[in-house]
Amino acid sequence: MEKLPEIDEVKVIAIKLPSDLQERILAFPFLHAISEYYPKAVLNFITSRHEVEVLNLLPFKAYYHLYNEDDLQNVMDVHRFCANSSIYNVDLFISLTNSFSDASLGLGLRATKRVGFADNWKTLVLTDKILRPVGHHIVEDFFKLFELATGSPADKRLKVKSRDLLPIIVDEAETPYIAINLSPLRNATIEDEWIELISHFEGQKIVLFASEDVVKVHMLMDAFMARLSPKNTYVKFVYRDWIELGRMLAFAGGVITYSGAAGALAAYVGTRTIILYENEDPQRTGPFYFLTDVNIMGINNPTLVNSTPDAGILKERKTFNMSDVFTKACEFFKI
Repeated sequence: MEKLPEIDEVKVIAIKLPSDLQERILAFPFLHAISEYYPKAVLNFITSRHEVEVLNLLPFKAYYHLYNEDDLQNVMDVHRFCANSSIYNVDLFISLTNSFSDASLGLGLRATKRVGFADNWKTLVLTDKILRPVGHHIVEDFFKLFELATGSPADKRLKVKSRDLLPIIVDEAETPYIAINLSPLRNATIEDEWIELISHFEGQKIVLFASEDVVKVHMLMDAFMARLSPKNTYVKFVYRDWIELGRMLAFAGGVITYSGAAGALAAYVGTRTIILYENEDPQRTGPFYFLTDVNIMGINNPTLVNSTPDAGILKERKTFNMSDVFTKACEFFKI
């Protein structure tokens, strides 16, 4: 490993962000840490064009350099991207992915110091590398790169939050609300288990939204809402981008969602969030480095699930006991 530059010597930083939206949001604690460690450096984020607006929730300035999903598939794509980019005199490049093409961006940008996860061919294009840890939280993976880049330990107690936001759902009474994410769809329908959960609430304002399959969910939502208990008030929330979604989540009294980008976003904007985990490992992807309280409910906990056989050749699928989810929501959201 080459001698580490002084903090003031690092004037331009380029960081290749993950393409996956959930991973991108989970990279925010790392980005906060880099911004704080190099307060005078110009930050450049190389990022997918898909839902790039979520980066505008970061409370510090950075330049975004966009690509489409198929733009960086090989070294020739990387050469083309770097030749047309407006990132100059890069002192430090960090790749947060496992991709060789992504790691090659640092070489194409002629970065002095190039940091990333090393294996196979990536060792040839990085000046400082480390094998990606196995079984750690994604944020801890990124913190290993922070330590490699700066020579300083990452603050494992770091808790970060988005910039301040303005409310988007406004009524004269300023009625508090609970936000429920109806995604993902299964068998092209909104799950009946959401009806079961919502039926337990009384006298609540409930905002319904979708983080995936947005168009399809909105087409199904009117019929779905017609089946809901009349004991609550319902709002069908339609948003244009993830900034508007973040504004809605930021002022919710609580959020209930399956694991994914929406749960990470809700936690980042500072809202208490219950996240239902089916297949992912919360020890890998839970939003634990954000400045809020998060409650994880796992499908592998036998006290929280119902077993329901699906039709045909599909395997039996476990579903959450929504009565227990409701009990936890009342306790966690203090309603």
